[in-house]
Amino acid sequence: WSGSMLPRSLTVRGDAGARHELPASHQPSAAGTVASLAPRTPAPSHKLLSLSVSTRHHHRPRASSGSDAECNADEDGAEPTASTSKCAQMAHVGRRGRTPNLYWLAPHDEQLRRHPRFIALPPVEDVVVGHESSYRYVRQHTELWDDLHAGRITTGCLTAALGFREDGVCKTLGMGRRGGGDHGPLLGAYRRLRLGTTPTSSGMSREEEETTNAERTRAYNAGLDALGPVAPIDGGSDDDDDDPIGKAEDLAAGTTGDGKTRKTKTKKKRRPKKRSKGAAPKRDASALVGDATPWAAARAMRCEMAARRGEGGVRMAWGSAQEAGTVATLMLHHPECVCEEVGLCCVDVDRWRDEWGLGAVSVPPVGASPDAIVRFPTVSDSGVSGGWERLVVEVKNHSPFRRDPGKPGVFYVNDRTPFETPSPHHVPQLQMEMLAADTRAGLLCMQSATRGVRVFRIERDDEYCAGMLRTLGAMHEEYVLRGREPPERMFSDRDWYFDLVRRTVKIARSATLWEEIPYHARLPGEAYDERPFLPSSG
Repeated sequence: WSGSMLPRSLTVRGDAGARHELPASHQPSAAGTVASLAPRTPAPSHKLLSLSVSTRHHHRPRASSGSDAECNADEDGAEPTASTSKCAQMAHVGRRGRTPNLYWLAPHDEQLRRHPRFIALPPVEDVVVGHESSYRYVRQHTELWDDLHAGRITTGCLTAALGFREDGVCKTLGMGRRGGGDHGPLLGAYRRLRLGTTPTSSGMSREEEETTNAERTRAYNAGLDALGPVAPIDGGSDDDDDDPIGKAEDLAAGTTGDGKTRKTKTKKKRRPKKRSKGAAPKRDASALVGDATPWAAARAMRCEMAARRGEGGVRMAWGSAQEAGTVATLMLHHPECVCEEVGLCCVDVDRWRDEWGLGAVSVPPVGASPDAIVRFPTVSDSGVSGGWERLVVEVKNHSPFRRDPGKPGVFYVNDRTPFETPSPHHVPQLQMEMLAADTRAGLLCMQSATRGVRVFRIERDDEYCAGMLRTLGAMHEEYVLRGREPPERMFSDRDWYFDLVRRTVKIARSATLWEEIPYHARLPGEAYDERPFLPSSG
């Protein structure tokens, strides 16, 4: 099958009663490629295709349409189908509060890891870390993952290292405040490379590390089979002592959790009374769920800290807080796909330098951490299964909260229209992620809290990737290795550099709008915090 669009409806075949195992496609590709997650022509796995019925989460509700996508419940408690054309968040437009909920209708990472079509990475203490190829098994946002960024150009500082945030260039790419440039980020990238990389050694060969990590990943995902939702909607759990949701709901219902009535001073039912002035309002179900989850306290603290930093702080924090929710929406919208968690993918600099004829240029260590890897089964024109297509997933979430100009410290929910096209400054990140993960294309998912998700497909441009490596190599050789700080607009006199800038804009304009998902899907059986604002602590 060929074309610019992925298949939208594929027949699910295979043993529908068995939960998938970590497939062979999770192994790295050709020897020497330290970043690949799958061979170029992986064999289809029947267990991965047997997704219509799963023994894992057998008690979870499934959508009647055959997809496991569940949309947000509306205010009356009804659950829309996947064809809903309006997000539940739209009902809260104009609502005001002092502490925006960064995790409004967003799942926790652990909730996403429990889903049967999400291949999760094991905890970092179970990962063997040695060669760069093992870094992709290290969970993102962990201390070890942070340490592995030292001395390496990653997507967080890539545009800075390319000089794209300098005066003049940043305006062309739609970066910076009011088009103004900033030399500080380039100096920050220079200083990071001067630190050198963190040495890691396991005493194993590359092949031994891969075999061990792959087996531990399989075992970890197999262990999830016996577990239900992390924060179950019904409060059910195999171990009541470790179930804060169940405890909170039992407390609210007046029971002990085993069906027995809790002894209280009031034994008879009473008619509802009007609350007196000054009395605390009754907590609704969404507040109960939001406050009872194991991660509630940490989330509330992050929300309060972001609110104190103002609208900019909320906007920056919202992006990472909503990543799991957008990945879940993409996965649930396509019941035929499989998602993989991925850590730090390192670019095989030697391989690409030889293939692209970059010569003896000294390219620094480079890596990227996609938000996920998604795999879609492919079929030929005759309907025969043709393996899997792997795509990197990069998520861009846009905060719906704005400061109320007439009320200091107050925010309101704004209906923000999704972007029509990707911004050029997203191109280097997605292209480097495709190169590091060795995929031929990627999906850029741009989320609007009130309008759903727009998904753009962008093909990998090898000429552009070679240009990025050439630019990073020139910066590394001329400045980092010589201990000289790069000047402003360091390559403004090089014709090849402005060709790279122009190509960045061209790639953004050629992005294909793959699909629009007009809702935010919910992980089946998992409880979500439905409050747009949290109660103020002060």
